[in-house]
Amino acid sequence: DTSNSMEEKLPTAQEAAIGFAKRMRPDDTIEVIDFNSQVRIVQPFTSDVAALERAIRGTSVNGSTSLYNAIYISLKELKKERARSADEIRRQAIVVLSDGDDTSSLVEYDEVLDLAKRSETAIYSIGLRQAEAGRPRVKEAEVVLRSQETGGRAFFPNTVAELPKIYQTISDELSTQYSLAYTSKNPLKNGAWRRIVVRVKPPGLTARTRQGYYGPTGQ
Repeated sequence: DTSNSMEEKLPTAQEAAIGFAKRMRPDDTIEVIDFNSQVRIVQPFTSDVAALERAIRGTSVNGSTSLYNAIYISLKELKKERARSADEIRRQAIVVLSDGDDTSSLVEYDEVLDLAKRSETAIYSIGLRQAEAGRPRVKEAEVVLRSQETGGRAFFPNTVAELPKIYQTISDELSTQYSLAYTSKNPLKNGAWRRIVVRVKPPGLTARTRQGYYGPTGQ
């Protein structure tokens, strides 16, 4: 990859995201959010692939990175969408692509992480940035919200050429799911975080689930 800036990488990244949108199922909807120093909803939730493609091609590179703000707004948007059509929603996910650390968000990291853990939204993060001399390869903002806590994953490609395969992987995971339910034996209603672990017996398989939930509160 000879491109050094995100501006040079952007067209390839856009094509990969468009490929992801084209793989969505007929009942799926996607919202496109662009973020740099500000966060813009460039396309509200829709199943119109052409509209999504136009929105993705309209994203730009400019200024600093308000990563946490973008994810916070995405979670709030998903919450509103769920309130409108809860019976129709099969699964919620955020796919966030960034080439750097958060530099300008007003929302604190811990606040966004708490909101993510309280939601039923899987967060897939893609950190697209070359390692630099004297700088750690993986930093807090790059492992966005500890994606595994929400049932998602974090990817760290070295080049934009890897993006189509990553988006394909995410698409495949989102289209395959199982629902499990259990009754907790914990009688406490203190709203505390409860860790859960799902293990599968067949070798070579991974159960990708959120790693816990907040218990009930009140009497």
